[in-house]
Amino acid sequence: MLPSNALRLRDVAVKHKNLARRCLTMVRRWMAVTVLTMAVLIPAMAQPPAGRPGGPFGGRLGGPMLMVGLLRSPQVQQELKLTDQQRQQLEQLGEQWREKMRGLRDLPPEERRQKVQGMRAEVEKQLSQILNEQQMKRLKQIALQVEGYAALERPEIADQVGLTKEQRQKIRDILRQAGEKRREAFQQGQGDRQAAFQRMREIRQWVDGEIEKLLTAEQKKKWQELVGAPFKFEGGFGGFGGARQRAQRQRART
Repeated sequence: MLPSNALRLRDVAVKHKNLARRCLTMVRRWMAVTVLTMAVLIPAMAQPPAGRPGGPFGGRLGGPMLMVGLLRSPQVQQELKLTDQQRQQLEQLGEQWREKMRGLRDLPPEERRQKVQGMRAEVEKQLSQILNEQQMKRLKQIALQVEGYAALERPEIADQVGLTKEQRQKIRDILRQAGEKRREAFQQGQGDRQAAFQRMREIRQWVDGEIEKLLTAEQKKKWQELVGAPFKFEGGFGGFGGARQRAQRQRART
């Protein structure tokens, strides 16, 4: 039998341990929801307002800029098997680039677009200096899963998949329509965030479905090679943008 004081201390220790576990679970779920929200909203952010080139920062926020944001997720960090030193370096890099992005808000759209274009290459260069080749490859795969088929609007991704000129134009048309749908949803959903978020998800699914119809079997295969294995979040969240569902459909057809 343990003395009463020891029993009380043991009970307190158990309670603190259980509380710590619950807090950790809540943080992981919050991060999953946060990044899932990014998966829904990134395409919306990439769409320019009517009559304006580029997104809110003068261009698409995918690619390296998105990767910087994803690296804040503990689950992405775990997937990449980051070291403590890498985490520290990436946190410093992320804060540096977030500050630079905030400094672009007041610039004219065209100047903002040009600066963002130049920043992308620098961000990717700095990320590659911190991450090894395998980590960088996996991070790019996860980022593409977040963007979904909307990433095919980017010339470097379209080239790797082998899109024709006609397909590229049709994808731009789909994304333009999606942008109009999102603006309408934002206007109608003011005051009801849950409804607006649900509508964003529906539009995202519509975009992926419409673009997928344009692709040949060979192009879908190349896309699957680019996105890699579906990234699964704890708490029941599957691959971003329907990537897991698309992979399952592909396996079912073969």
